[in-house]
Amino acid sequence: MAALPIALALFGATCLLPNPALSRFELADGCDIFCHGPLLEAVQLSGMFDDSKHFVDMSLRYSPSTTLGAFLHLPNKSDPVILRKFVENFFDEPGAELEPCNPTDWHPRPESFKLIRDPYYRLWAQMINQKWLKLCRKVKQDVLENPNRYSLIMVPRPFIVPGGRFLELYYWDAYWIIKGLLASEMYSTAKDVIINLVAMVDRYGFVPNGGRIYYLDRSQPPLLTSCVYDYFNTTGDLELLKQVLPLLEKEYQFWVRERTVPYGFIKNDPILLFQYRAKVNQPRSEAYKEDLRVTAHLSDLNRKRQMWSDIAAACESGWDFTSRWFDRIGKHRLSLRSVRTSRIAPVDLNAFMCGNDLMLGKLYRAAGNPIVAKQHERNYEAAKKIMYKIFWDPIDQIWYDVDLDSGMRVPAYYASNLVPLFTRCFNDEPFVEQAVMRYLQEKDVLNMPHGLPTSLTWTDEQWDRPNGWAPINHMVIEGLRRSQNPEVQEVAFELAKKWLELNFGVFLRTGGKMFEKYNVENGYTAGGGGEYDVQEGFGWTNGVALDLLLTYGHRLTVPIIPSSFQSRFH
Repeated sequence: MAALPIALALFGATCLLPNPALSRFELADGCDIFCHGPLLEAVQLSGMFDDSKHFVDMSLRYSPSTTLGAFLHLPNKSDPVILRKFVENFFDEPGAELEPCNPTDWHPRPESFKLIRDPYYRLWAQMINQKWLKLCRKVKQDVLENPNRYSLIMVPRPFIVPGGRFLELYYWDAYWIIKGLLASEMYSTAKDVIINLVAMVDRYGFVPNGGRIYYLDRSQPPLLTSCVYDYFNTTGDLELLKQVLPLLEKEYQFWVRERTVPYGFIKNDPILLFQYRAKVNQPRSEAYKEDLRVTAHLSDLNRKRQMWSDIAAACESGWDFTSRWFDRIGKHRLSLRSVRTSRIAPVDLNAFMCGNDLMLGKLYRAAGNPIVAKQHERNYEAAKKIMYKIFWDPIDQIWYDVDLDSGMRVPAYYASNLVPLFTRCFNDEPFVEQAVMRYLQEKDVLNMPHGLPTSLTWTDEQWDRPNGWAPINHMVIEGLRRSQNPEVQEVAFELAKKWLELNFGVFLRTGGKMFEKYNVENGYTAGGGGEYDVQEGFGWTNGVALDLLLTYGHRLTVPIIPSSFQSRFH
């Protein structure tokens, strides 16, 4: 506690309370600073930082108990000058807990890139490949020695961050980052990312939203099994597969146990639907004042808490935020003030879990465990029946989210409607694929100039029109590409061509930047909307671009490059 008198002197304090008055802070940990409590509330409500995530990504110079004790003694906690001085003296800037890393398996010109015929696209792939060096991070030793001074979760291996404000490892981003690492032949780095994810499952029973303690109340779309499946199919690393299979099973059981809701029967078999939800009753640490603002119109505390829980559940979905989770009628229709994520059974989540059964069955067989494989194979067949009975609309002939209150499907276009195609969770392949093609044509989304929009609903949210996102476009492209129908395969190619031309065009216009989202309707621009400015980097965008360039590189040619861009590109 030696730092405490010095700290108090900085603010002109004249006396110290007796030690017993500070005893309630002696067992304080990092979450008492970064997840909840009076210090978090005071700083976040002060408006000290434009981005609320900034404060909770800072690190402590002293222990949580010392820091909270000093905060208790501030002469005026609401004085912005005093509070800012306190933060400057007790905290370090975000990123201090991380250091750059140099992947040993990185090569400037991977052999795989020879599959890319067009020289401009091949050079672009090499430039994207260089971004792995800028995005690689490892956790400093001090985080292991003093974990309570950081919001960062310690992981054992280096990893790739998304970029921009996202300084840590993220769950569902990791799948498309790994796709890109595999395209770059960075197998060891891809393995490191997987080891970090399974280490979180080993410690917490699930993969958190991201690598921060304030994310421990929610997960993200369950793609860990997909990460391992694609890595194993590329490398044949049977040793790693056998090591991680028990943890894939552990995560699978978390979703079955913690994220299902009963929904009737098929014959005599009970139906369990998966949903996103979070055990939260307060604003998000990283968006504290924003969440308070959203619930300002509510006077009932229980209703506020439910809304905060639904906001966190929307973050668990990865789609934060979108009209998918909003009421479509009423005073606050199609706005975050009507968020009701926990009352929706999302088609994509149920498709992911169905696909996990398919992949786990194959992985267990590869590992020599046919008994458990058979169980997941049975689960997969049952899940396909649920996808058809509950989510498939026989009139529109597409899958939809299900409203748990009304029991009705939600008949609105979202690109998530097509995820069952990606996870292969359907029977009668020719019929379903033709139906999906008709649906896409009826919604006129195939005529968008630069790829698929996430939705056709206009809001101010980033997961609505006119934005398109790399992971969403990739899943739809892959779902169509795996068809046996040449016409469906050609639609996949055209979508990939549009998406890559958009990414490439923005890359040229911005001097080499890759963004988290793009406007798929107007010009060559990054996307917008949401709680923060569009971010550059960008992990999953890079991964999708590289994967698609390798998949279609033998056919692709760049559009005409304006002369004004050629010198910049070179």
